[in-house]
Formats: sequence, structure tokens, C-alpha cells
Amino acid sequence: MRAALECRDALICGDDTAIPRALWPPSGTPLLIEDARVLDHPAMSVFPDARFVAAVPVHRGAELVGALWVTDPHPRALTAGLRAQLEDFGLLASLHLQQESDTALYRLVADHSADTLIRGSLDGIRRYVSPSIRTLLGYDAHELVGKRASEITHPDDVEGFGRQMLAMRDGRIDSFVTEHRMRHTNGSWVWLEAFVRVTHDPATGLRDGYVVSVRDTSRRKELETELVHHAYHDGLTGLPNRALLYERLTAHIERAGDGNGFAVLCVDLDGFKQINDAFGHEVGDRVLAAIGGRLVACVGPADTVARRGGDEFVIIHVADPPLLDSAVVLAQEVIDVASAPMTIADWSGSVGLSIGIAAAVGSIAGGEDILRAADRAMYEAKACGSNGYRIAESR
Repeated sequence: MRAALECRDALICGDDTAIPRALWPPSGTPLLIEDARVLDHPAMSVFPDARFVAAVPVHRGAELVGALWVTDPHPRALTAGLRAQLEDFGLLASLHLQQESDTALYRLVADHSADTLIRGSLDGIRRYVSPSIRTLLGYDAHELVGKRASEITHPDDVEGFGRQMLAMRDGRIDSFVTEHRMRHTNGSWVWLEAFVRVTHDPATGLRDGYVVSVRDTSRRKELETELVHHAYHDGLTGLPNRALLYERLTAHIERAGDGNGFAVLCVDLDGFKQINDAFGHEVGDRVLAAIGGRLVACVGPADTVARRGGDEFVIIHVADPPLLDSAVVLAQEVIDVASAPMTIADWSGSVGLSIGIAAAVGSIAGGEDILRAADRAMYEAKACGSNGYRIAESR
């Protein structure tokens, strides 16, 4: 610019300079003086050696924030070309200030956002991490710059997250939302939700990286887990409820065709109604919870103990052949353990059990079929007296 105009000086001037604001050009109108000495213009007090003086207003948005001053020790004839050049320089200066202002605003927002904001290159390397990462994961932002997210992602989540990042890098997707766990500096795992979007170079339009907005979803995941648990577990005993019982029965039936047999034990309490009637439902509920705990103590890790409703429980028993022998051993253990004396509030005594056993091997029509068979055997056991079991007849 200086060579083209043979300028002595070109500068942006603001409120804190020696140039009086009274000399700034009116908003939107350039100040153009072909020969300040002839006019004895006040600008001479600021630029005493100048003859040609020009000032083009500089704006940030609609606000006048300064002026671009251009001086020359020689007078200059004001031509249309020169006026256009000066106005273009003023426009460029305004755009530069606006860009700096926008950049500062973006940084202000990023540095104070409750969400963590991340800027990265397409190869997955972080180039910027906002300070809120310290609240989220305990790291200072600079500790994560230059590194990949996968370095602190939970091993079970790395593969899925990596597939999405690879698809973004290869241009198959431009954005995605993911939930995964990342390691906190204290060693715990924090559930995060990340909104990832590709960015493009404004000049070329080419993909040049990505931005991510990350938030902590640990509390939401806890609530979701609680909701799922409540949907599939009995509120009194904490055991799987009818819904989860049938779901697991279905899964076992699907595997039974491959020779993976299992047995169902229907367990019904004897004399429970009398406890409820005599001591109230609060005592009765505590008895049911205690019996549920005793049943769980008897079974193996592959087995399921569920509360079917009321005072009825169901055990899905998985064992190597001979399956029926193993189920009989389990039934007797359940009777011995669960019917042992207990004291709850004002009640002391024992609860009898009647158990029906049905073995499921090979093709099975459905969960209801094997439950009905175990139920029939259970009622046969109950008819013969308390603390006994019966095996369902093969049909």
C-alpha cells in the first residue's frame, strides 16, 4: 500500500491515540484532503509534515471504532481511483477488526461454555480443548491438545467410536452423535455425549477438521440404568420380575435346540398367607425378601432366580448332564436353606416350600409350556405336604 501511494504513514487510530476524535471522519464518509497546508487543516497539528491526508472510517459492525489514516508529504490530486483504493483499504481494515472481534467472541464463548468444545484435525488429533475439560475429566486443556480421544476412551467403546471417526475422516459422514466413556484423572470412567461435525475451509470449501461439543451424561445414564432395572426387577426383593423371567426363558429355549438344556423349578411358599394375616403385610414383605435372598444363595452364577408374583418364585437352572439330577440336588438344597427358622419383627418361625421341576432338553414350544409343566409338578408336591418336590412327567 505504501509503495502504491508513496505514503509516509498508515495506521489505525483509536480512542487512546494522540489523534483527536474530532478529526475522525464522519461515519461512512472518508476524510480526503488534497493539500492540508493550503487549507490550514487541523490535521496539520497531528501530521505537520503531511500535505495529503486521508482518513477512512473503520467500523466494527455498525460502530465507528477508528480510522485508517494515510498521509503523504506531497499534495495529491483526488481521483476516483485513489478514492476507491482508500475506501477498499478502509473496508479491509473493518473486516480485519470484525474478524478479530469475532475470534475473541468465539474464544470467550468456548472458554466459558458449560459444554467442553474441541477442535481437531481429520486425523483425530486435538488442536484446541476448552478449559471446561477440567470440570469434566480433571485434565488441564493443554494436557489433551495434540492427542487423540481414543487414548482415554474406555476399551469397550473404542471400536465403535473409532469406526465413526474413520467414516468422518474418509468423507462418508459429515456429523455424528456418540455416547462413550472416558477416563477421568481420578481413574473413574465418565459417560460423555459428543456432537461431532466436520468443518470446511471457507476459501476452498475442503474439509479441514472437526468440532465437538461434549457434555457429561453420567447422571442420565444412571437414571436410564435405574429405569431399566425397575422395568425388569421386582421392587420388593430386587430379583428379576416376570418380564425378565420370560426374556431369559426365551433366550434359554433358543439355545436348547443346540443341546444346551436347562431346568425350571417353580417354588411356592406354604403357609405364607397365615403370616400375612397374623402379622401384617410389612412382616410378610420382609419374609418374601428374606426367602428371595436365601434362594439366590443356593444357585450358581448361570442360574436365574425370579419372583413371578405373590409368594411364587421361579429358578432357571443351567447344568451339565445329568441335568435332572442336578435340579433335584438344587431343589433339596433350596428346601433345606429357605425353610430354616428365621425371626422377623414379632414373628419367628419357618416357611415351607413346594417345588415343581421340569427339565427342558431339545425342542421346546415356549416358555409357558415348561412353566405349566413345572407348575403342575409343584401343585402335586404341595398336595403331598410341605417341603417337598416333584418332577414333571415327560410329555
